[in-house]
Amino acid sequence: MGIWFVPRPSPRAFSVLAAAVTGYAVTSYVLFKKPHLLHKRKSFPFIAHHISHRGGAGERIENSKEAFENACALGTELLEIDCRLTKDNEVVVFHDEDLKRCTGVEGAVRDFNYVDLPRYLQRLEVAFEPGTFCDRTNVEPSKILRLRDVFEAFPNVPINIDIKDNDDRLVHAVADLIREYKREKLTVWGGMSCEIADKCRRILPDALIFPPGEYVIRILVYCYLGLLPFMPIPYSCFELPMFFKVRSRAFLRQRGSDTLSTRVFFALMDFFMTSPALFRHLHARGIPVFLWVGNTPEDFQKAFDLGADGVMTDYPTRLRAFLSSHPSLPGPHW
Repeated sequence: MGIWFVPRPSPRAFSVLAAAVTGYAVTSYVLFKKPHLLHKRKSFPFIAHHISHRGGAGERIENSKEAFENACALGTELLEIDCRLTKDNEVVVFHDEDLKRCTGVEGAVRDFNYVDLPRYLQRLEVAFEPGTFCDRTNVEPSKILRLRDVFEAFPNVPINIDIKDNDDRLVHAVADLIREYKREKLTVWGGMSCEIADKCRRILPDALIFPPGEYVIRILVYCYLGLLPFMPIPYSCFELPMFFKVRSRAFLRQRGSDTLSTRVFFALMDFFMTSPALFRHLHARGIPVFLWVGNTPEDFQKAFDLGADGVMTDYPTRLRAFLSSHPSLPGPHW
């Protein structure tokens, strides 16, 4: 049997490879700092330091008109809501697939006609504060709203819509309402899957849109490989979890996800994703970064220290107090 001969690379080959790697690294670095050299800078149409998660689920029943009114009275700059479709094709503002947690009634939202939907319970646990409850037992139960009702009641308030189901009918129905109320530049929408996000972009290309989690992870990989400066970003803003919050044992236990693999995943995401350098690159492209969900002054401070443009909170009163006590907080970065 013969002996394989592996030729030794010539010095010239090493030189060419070194030059290529150096050129790539330098170009990536320059474009990371100055992405406008390759990409047209985006223009986000409004400022949103103060964002009310589900309308402010710690102070009023989540996704209720009372929550939205309370948040707007406190000067919120963006209402974050969730949308699903009923049996009779009404777009309703509701987070869960099942009615049980929020209403006490068994059954999926999609199996009820709108007029048959039950009202909210008067006491609900705050999703991002395990063991803490919003107690409104002293007032009448809140009704489940249609998206149309929200658009009509708050015509000039920016709204962030999380499409909860990968359902063409739902996506088209929400798009039709955005068009009907001429809210393309007042409404940010999207979903947690690439399939939903792709449908949103295709059906309403001129509207504002946030990326799904799968895409965010891809962007993170591109960033650390040095590829991000070369990549187009087809989204209007980034909405990222506060991983230092969602990786807490209490939060994971509440969701039945307190496993070693989950804790390790979120710890890694916390380390790599909450990167001021990444945030600065997105800002240089005109893309604001919003973090969810912060509920304490410490959360707010950490988010803005990282370079976030806005924070989603369950407690709009707390965030308003924080912003009022920090008048030197920088304006929009984009």
